[in-house]
Amino acid sequence: MSQKIYFHVGLSKTGSTFLQHQVFPKLQGIYYLPTVKYRHALKLLPKIHDERVLVSREFDQQFEQEVKKFSAQYPQAYPIIVLREHSSWAVSNYKRFVKNGHSISFKEFIDIERDKGLFKKRDFDYERYIDLLEQYFAQKPLILFYEDLQKEPVKFVRKIMDYTGAELSYSDVNWNPRHVSYDIDSLKLVRKLSDKIQFQKKLEVHTKPRGFLYNLYANIVRYSILYASKLFPKTWFPKEEFINPAEIEELRQYFSPQWDSLRNKTH
Repeated sequence: MSQKIYFHVGLSKTGSTFLQHQVFPKLQGIYYLPTVKYRHALKLLPKIHDERVLVSREFDQQFEQEVKKFSAQYPQAYPIIVLREHSSWAVSNYKRFVKNGHSISFKEFIDIERDKGLFKKRDFDYERYIDLLEQYFAQKPLILFYEDLQKEPVKFVRKIMDYTGAELSYSDVNWNPRHVSYDIDSLKLVRKLSDKIQFQKKLEVHTKPRGFLYNLYANIVRYSILYASKLFPKTWFPKEEFINPAEIEELRQYFSPQWDSLRNKTH
């Protein structure tokens, strides 16, 4: 039997949670190795004897490293990537970083002019991601778009089914959005208080149980702020803009030629 491995690589903030909870586990005719087991995927896969196997994990800055590692063992895998319009992807990821305790501004997150941000322009280069998939995997990647998932989710999922040869009972899927973004006032408050608390970044904590205990403490503080913020009077919230709209537009315009090209190629 010739086993086929399908590798969903994300990107992050492109509907991965919906796919991982509502679609992938319910696909028929394919074994799904969920994201929580990805850390041990290369050890687990040789023990799975199903004809088709789907592995899912979402990446952004770890993309190249993880693709190289996975392809070294499974170069014949079939990659699946979901892209999202650059400025929308940046805003969504920035909100995630603020929620997780980063007090940086949007300009410090992605700086198009000087490229000094936490995320670099190369992290938004979707053609680079596609080139890496084509370089390290023998199979042509399935390229999907988050905007299509929002507009026509059934058609979007149908493309995954056609690519993998799996089936799905649509009535088993909860098509309602799983993640709802936190409101801007709450995120502004978290950003302001994070600057005061000065959370240690997760990547700087390596040891256990110290790392586990720190992350537990940080998450309790962050989510307490987020949920309790609904009870706070409006006067408690910072007045400044969460993101300058001009910075979002600058990002959109910078990457719009690539985005338009990718959309035209795959439609």
